[in-house]
Amino acid sequence: STKYSVLRSMSSQYAVADDFYGKAMYTDAIAALGDDQSASALYRKARWLSEIGDETDDKRKKAELYREAVETALKAVAADDKNFETHKNAAITKGKLLDHTGLNEMVQLTKDVKDHIETAISLESNDSASWHVLGMWHKGVAALNWPTRMALSVLFGGMPEASNDKAVECLEKANQCYPNATSVVERAKVLLDMGRKAEAKAALESSLDMDTDLPVYRKAQDEARGLLANTRW
Repeated sequence: STKYSVLRSMSSQYAVADDFYGKAMYTDAIAALGDDQSASALYRKARWLSEIGDETDDKRKKAELYREAVETALKAVAADDKNFETHKNAAITKGKLLDHTGLNEMVQLTKDVKDHIETAISLESNDSASWHVLGMWHKGVAALNWPTRMALSVLFGGMPEASNDKAVECLEKANQCYPNATSVVERAKVLLDMGRKAEAKAALESSLDMDTDLPVYRKAQDEARGLLANTRW
């Protein structure tokens, strides 16, 4: 019974932390997890540290937060490498660090993101956020300049296959797994890059009627409003 009381206590702790996160109270969410070093606590802390980084204007502090998030995510992977959430959050946090590194580290991080997110999908193929991350990987790599892609080809043993078409496909899959404004808006942005304006506009408009229960969804809807207002349709 002691075992079950501990499990109930942990479950309650995660519920409190998740509730803070839903209100965009990231520091409180992390504090609610205390010194818990379990994989479930660590991957949450990693994700929330990265979201604090998203909202930090100072570039040096932002990079520090992203690095702390990556370190925390890798601890989560070490704690439970069969949990898709740990790999997913390693991919998310490493992806956010990409814009704050030199070329060599950026190339290694790009490969790491792909490896972690494909592992996450192999462990849980119906997780919306994992497909979203893979879609964003395709979008990002497709946009890289030639020298960077050549550097990537050394690590991948050939030019990595990445395209906007594949990005659209993955983001559609993400929305099928769990309808969400973030994937819909990112898919719309790729469609805009491809010149498919009518589809992009329809996607942006549809995102405004979706759930607003997480901070990332609300941010996506704000972005959708901006794009609808400022794009020459």
